[in-house]
Amino acid sequence: MVNMAARKNERRPRTTTVRVGDRDAVSRGLEKRFFDDFSHRSMTTSWPRFVMGAAVVFLLLNAIFAFVYWLGDDPVANVPQGSYIYDLYFSIETISTVGYGDLHPQTHYGHIVASVEMFTGLFYAGVLTGLIFARFSRPRARVLFADKMVVTNHEGHRTLMIRMANERQNTISNASAKLWIIRAANEDGRYFRAIYELPLLRRESPVFMLSWTIFHRIDESSPMFNLTSEDFARLNAAFVIIIDGFDESSAQIVRARRGYTHADLRFDERYVDILSSSEDGELTLDYRKFHHTEPSL
Repeated sequence: MVNMAARKNERRPRTTTVRVGDRDAVSRGLEKRFFDDFSHRSMTTSWPRFVMGAAVVFLLLNAIFAFVYWLGDDPVANVPQGSYIYDLYFSIETISTVGYGDLHPQTHYGHIVASVEMFTGLFYAGVLTGLIFARFSRPRARVLFADKMVVTNHEGHRTLMIRMANERQNTISNASAKLWIIRAANEDGRYFRAIYELPLLRRESPVFMLSWTIFHRIDESSPMFNLTSEDFARLNAAFVIIIDGFDESSAQIVRARRGYTHADLRFDERYVDILSSSEDGELTLDYRKFHHTEPSL
């Protein structure tokens, strides 16, 4: 009996699958309770799930309060005896503070339940309003990253290049970029994932408005030195780039992140030029060719 009780009290290990680059990582043993991180879950879930979740909670609350009204002795005026659906209608009017007037509490029991529901509705409306505002006001940087990275010769050196563009075409001032490579490593017979920051030739831009290409020179000090396409595949290499800057339109710091895998590397290729100039000096950027690459000469 003791063993059975102990087993019941034991928590089942939680298994979670997280997408890391092009691979799935499975974590076990972390205890996750829904309401412990309710705000984070509400902020990170998709809009359809968020709206559906809010609707489910709304209906559930009203269903519970309608059942409580239904248990009472005719607590709401103008409700047919034993009509649960009318109690549900009244609950929706009460929790949303609409109050059309045809249904209203007429007993002490009805007033008490309606008061509790109004108090609950204030909390629900406040939390939902705050979450909606937070989701809408959250700063986002619409940075377009090229689908592929290219490795080619630039100014006489092998260079890794990544092209980006500001899709809003507003002013992001004091923009900065950081690039890392994550690859397999072996030390004393122990396998682990090593992270190396890749130095950039120009990691800052005073104004990021249209497009921006960052360069990492692959020299003797680079973690990518002398590595071939097969080496990157064997090491299961991945890349992470992060862009930070001050969005002058919203007066907020914005951040964008993009991950690449070794399969996204294109050797001895360069980006197709998207900038052209007309005879009268007008500059044209053709973003239809933004992701295109071509063999480097």
